[in-house]
Amino acid sequence: MKFSFNILLLLVYSISSLTISAQSIITDRPDQTESAVTLEAGRLQIESGVLNQSQGKGLDRLRSLIIPTNLFRYGISKKVELRMVLQLDGEKTNADKYHQFALGNVEIGAKFVLNKKVDPAVQLAILSHIRLPKDNWVNFRENLGFLNRVSIAHRVGKFLNIGYNFGYNHYTKGYGNFVYTLAVGAGITNRISIYVEPYGDITTDSSPTSNFDYGVAYLINPNIQLDLSFGLGLNNKMSYQSVGISWRQKTKETP
Repeated sequence: MKFSFNILLLLVYSISSLTISAQSIITDRPDQTESAVTLEAGRLQIESGVLNQSQGKGLDRLRSLIIPTNLFRYGISKKVELRMVLQLDGEKTNADKYHQFALGNVEIGAKFVLNKKVDPAVQLAILSHIRLPKDNWVNFRENLGFLNRVSIAHRVGKFLNIGYNFGYNHYTKGYGNFVYTLAVGAGITNRISIYVEPYGDITTDSSPTSNFDYGVAYLINPNIQLDLSFGLGLNNKMSYQSVGISWRQKTKETP
């Protein structure tokens, strides 16, 4: 995708008149920003997708195909949900003819809402996950990751919603990285919504990376949503395309 298309999408967003909060289901995909909302107690939500990514250039180029990527969310109280990330990673270098697939890093954690109210103007949550080793279980304790971030979401005026995250990920190998995201979303209709988002990280042992992504979501019904998203690196050679579906368990109150 050409960068000019990103600008066009941003212009389309700027004239949108409906807010994304009109949607019944609230997901943590397709953007990089984790929402500041938890599920109701006893409710399950599954967010799945396929991601195709290219990173680097020349002989160092790495192609990744994640099929599928899954986020499982389950509400255990008004303010807490349990979470698990489970996915199948496929990687392909210039020397490989096909993608080599293996189980990706499993993440287990929780989201905690700090100001649970009825339709608050500002929402605040903390997310914390343990990232298990992907391919080195021998030195288990030396290959753990601890992922932590703060999620804030609020309305600006009547039609604009902004969500942003910041946090720090620590790995027991002795390095870590600061992460940040800023997602701006709006609805085009009561079923279609779009977003734009700059995001990146600052790693303790390498140069900072800055990226940009955008996407669209389509609400089939209050509990099922489709999404399509694209991303590119601003100061690095990266691009990705992703398509996904999110499903939320029905309740007696939801038709």
